[in-house]
Amino acid sequence: MGKAFADMLPYTLGLIVSPFPVVAVIALLISANGRAKALLFEVTWLVMSWVVLLALIALLGAIGLTGHARSSWLGWTSLVIGMLLLVMAVVGTSRATRRRRGEAPQVPRWIAAMDTMTTPKIIGVAALLIVANPVNLASLAGGALAASQEPLPFGPQLILAALFVVIGSIGVLTPYATALTSGGEQRLQRMRGWLIRHNGALSLLLILVFGVLFLAKGLRILLG
Repeated sequence: MGKAFADMLPYTLGLIVSPFPVVAVIALLISANGRAKALLFEVTWLVMSWVVLLALIALLGAIGLTGHARSSWLGWTSLVIGMLLLVMAVVGTSRATRRRRGEAPQVPRWIAAMDTMTTPKIIGVAALLIVANPVNLASLAGGALAASQEPLPFGPQLILAALFVVIGSIGVLTPYATALTSGGEQRLQRMRGWLIRHNGALSLLLILVFGVLFLAKGLRILLG
């Protein structure tokens, strides 16, 4: 179990520094009744991440990609994911270079609307950011692939998935803790502006890092 957790740990990085969920929490915190809304978002984020990670581990087990005997399949799967992520990074970089220099980044409409969202919409956005954001999904896929290399009973899998999600959610939980401190709202506003300005660069960097991680993992499995 310890080895599986060590192999999963690097993939928490994508969840920790993924910008959009953090911006969403900040937008909720600075709105009316913000703490309750942000808490709802964070609970949904934690539960949904945990469920998706467990589902991915179960899927890998169902198709026979678990344990040392099937390590070659894990290697090829990692290689394919890595190549796809690198292609996404190249395409994203190409698009970014075509934008006019100095052009202000646009705030996504769903971010601007966070302060007026109802409870079902907040839950929906938190869940959607898990499965529709390539950085977050790649993080969970990497964690699932790492966990699948060690055949473990269901109980330890639950614990591993919970630890992975809690560590990966540090970034999402930080704004809430900041809001409880003196002058927290001003710091949240500055944090929100910085994340929106640099969201594209952060996302591309994370996709590139994960692409390299998946490729290295696949090659290590296949050549080891």
